Amino acid sequence: MAWAMTIYVLDTSAVTDPRLRGFFNASSLNDVVYQLAVLLIKARVVLDMQFYMAPSTAGELRGFLERNGVDRDNIEMLLSIINIKAPDLHGARIPAHVMGRWIEEVQRRLHKGLRVAEEMVRRAAHGGYETGATGLSREALRSHVAKTIHDLREKYREATRKGVIDTRVDFDSVMLARELGAVLVTNDEGIMRLCSDLGVRYIDPPRFVTQLTLLLRARSR
Repeated sequence: MAWAMTIYVLDTSAVTDPRLRGFFNASSLNDVVYQLAVLLIKARVVLDMQFYMAPSTAGELRGFLERNGVDRDNIEMLLSIINIKAPDLHGARIPAHVMGRWIEEVQRRLHKGLRVAEEMVRRAAHGGYETGATGLSREALRSHVAKTIHDLREKYREATRKGVIDTRVDFDSVMLARELGAVLVTNDEGIMRLCSDLGVRYIDPPRFVTQLTLLLRARSR
């Protein structure tokens, strides 16, 4: 039976998706990285599959794994099976309607972010008034302001960033997959939306590892 070579581009979430712990029955990210590396090696040797990652993604992933206590040997094993390649951004073309839609989306989200900021200013002002009116301590006011700032950051991020491409790392992954005719492994909503606009195939990390496992099992029969 002939097996056609499949090319995958991995973004950071292809490795860090928390659902992978359940798939691998792993107790830590370190264990996930090790088991994923072993799976990719088997798929490369047995199925002739190719795995790619943009340099910006590889740098972001390495930093994340190091900060979260993943063993250096496991990081190196994983990255050694992945081809690191920069997308050709000079020769790439994006349809004008895709760019226009992205601009409109960014404008809409900035407006939502402004509404979030205004609401948080009102909340902080109300907290300051309540503190003075009820004779609460300065520590209580500081605590209220700190919580308001925390909520502002969370809600502002939700309003402006979720579901839209907003980093060079994400953009590089999509453009590399498009260039190679590859399947992009990601759980990021913004990346998936751009993939759909550009006709790039994508798959989420749990389905990706399930697919590789099933193909390896079928190949061994």
